[in-house]
Amino acid sequence: MLALFKRTTVLLFLICLGSFLLTIYRAGDVSVCTNADESAFGYNAFSILKTGRDEYGTFLPLRLKSFGDNKLPLYSYFSIPFVAALGLNDVGIRGLNMLISILLPIAVYFLTIELLGKKSYGLVAAFFTALSLSTHITARQAHESILSLLLSITMFIFYLRSLRSYKPKDIILFLLATVLSLLSYHPARLLALFLATSHAIMFFVAPKIEKKRLFVLGGFFIAALALLLSVDIFYNPSRLNNLLFVNSPGFSLRINELRGEGANRFLYNKLTLGAKELIYQNLAYYSPQFLLSRGDENYRFGYPGMSLITALEFLFLFIGLYYLFKNKNKHRFFIVALLLVAPLSGSLSWAGISLTRVLFLFVLIFVIAGYGAVEFIKEIPKKNRAVAIVALIILQIIGLFSSWDFYLNHYPKRAVVIRSQECGYTELAQYVSDNYSSYKKFYITKQNGEPYMHLLYRLKYPPSKYQPQSHLTAADQYGFGQVESFDKFVFSLPNELNEKNVVYIGFPDELKNRPGFNAGSDSKGLKTISVGTEEIFSILER
Repeated sequence: MLALFKRTTVLLFLICLGSFLLTIYRAGDVSVCTNADESAFGYNAFSILKTGRDEYGTFLPLRLKSFGDNKLPLYSYFSIPFVAALGLNDVGIRGLNMLISILLPIAVYFLTIELLGKKSYGLVAAFFTALSLSTHITARQAHESILSLLLSITMFIFYLRSLRSYKPKDIILFLLATVLSLLSYHPARLLALFLATSHAIMFFVAPKIEKKRLFVLGGFFIAALALLLSVDIFYNPSRLNNLLFVNSPGFSLRINELRGEGANRFLYNKLTLGAKELIYQNLAYYSPQFLLSRGDENYRFGYPGMSLITALEFLFLFIGLYYLFKNKNKHRFFIVALLLVAPLSGSLSWAGISLTRVLFLFVLIFVIAGYGAVEFIKEIPKKNRAVAIVALIILQIIGLFSSWDFYLNHYPKRAVVIRSQECGYTELAQYVSDNYSSYKKFYITKQNGEPYMHLLYRLKYPPSKYQPQSHLTAADQYGFGQVESFDKFVFSLPNELNEKNVVYIGFPDELKNRPGFNAGSDSKGLKTISVGTEEIFSILER
């Protein structure tokens, strides 16, 4: 028994080590730039560390106002120790996810044991998780989805333990994980609501002797949910509401177009078309196109050729589902229901197919695929089992190598990827720092992300100095506001380039096509900031 424990511990350690190494390996070559959301989480962590307030001066906020999207704040709070120790830089703001890359396979291992009962299933599921590109794409960025994933898994682990043991320790940890997950990223809310619904169903079908325990546990759970969700009364989740596909202008225009063509209002309305769209979107997340070929439609998190799972894992998913019902696993209906619900947070959004909103789906895929792999191997005669295992490992390595090779060596060189990562601000901040005292004003285009946040982050601008200046315009139709200026920086280009002792910074065509630009003298003195093959900014000094 002790030998088995030691072997399991060693294997789990090696799996976690592999996950960590894949997270840090050439991280600076692939995620070479930080986008505005990463910068916002990092700068707000820095601001809270220095002043106890976010960028707008709100004391220990439960939402980060940020760009008007009211971000959930947990990633910034949990990043504070890393920013304090490592500084406000790319490693400091991504350090939290580097740590999570170690913890995630462990969490998947224990979740698998709670659902399926055997360590062998857990080890294979943890192995799939540790080497998968799906989890590392986000773990190598300062994105809150991977933190939310870890907390959601922890919530399910201690919920299942609480049902089994009813120990106060498990109940407290379950409630703590629930509260933290609800403060991390919006998809955790749907998972918590699923858990509340399944618990209610369990309560009504349970024997009387079990109802009291279920009622008490459910009462604590509902109280925690109500407390956290009530925060939205004080923080208008405008960005979240605007992300719902039924609220998008395109969806309404499509309904009006169909009605204008004489369509029946009973058949063509928000409810019927919304339900149809939701079903189609949900099904898309199980398709080979998403899982094996295309991935996320946002180039920050996906590109054609980057497989989120391997073909072998895809095959073992179906084998695992078969064995769940053949072996009459007691959690089979719970697992399948959760598998169907997991993509909903992505399906409800108009923003397209999204990896970050459906990461929990991949955990379920790895859990079921791990179960399928072990059960499949059991069916192979013992004399052929070793050869079969070696063959399966080779096939898995080939699939992983193909995807990781594209991600590491080709993906970061693509022009659309460089643009989507909002590159160029590291170099721009260095230019501004070097020339700050030489000019009275810097006009900077808003066409590349949120320039104010990139400068706050890259310049390590003192929060106590910025907070009195901070001002956000009213939200646009997508739920975002704008910071028009601070200090010497104005985040728009004037109609004419005729001021003196200023710097104009824009996309190349923006400057060259504006009145006041001299094609002769100005073109000669124009400076450029390039990343890879892309010319990002042109700089005109006057």
